[in-house]
Amino acid sequence: MTINVLCIFHAIPEHRDELKRRLEVMAAATQQEEGCLLYALQEGVDDENLLGFVEKWESDEALARHLQQPHVVDGGDERRAMMSQPGIVVKTRNSDHAAWPVGL
Repeated sequence: MTINVLCIFHAIPEHRDELKRRLEVMAAATQQEEGCLLYALQEGVDDENLLGFVEKWESDEALARHLQQPHVVDGGDERRAMMSQPGIVVKTRNSDHAAWPVGL
């Protein structure tokens, strides 16, 4: 069963562009990982300082491997220092595998 993740970060305004750049680099590396089905950087509509990821993983194991990758671990303290508050991470499983639209 797939694992879905929603991560939400709120950038300090003067660090928003640099945080976005670092998240883009992390996303590019993550999209190459085995087990990554979706890893899309998001930007807030009503709040330009809101950034985040929508993720879909083949399994808990694939997500666990992702969280140990150098592009996730390295620079984490620096990324967190650019945020006005701790990030929010929500992990879910589909109750019905067919509930996702084709291609997601």
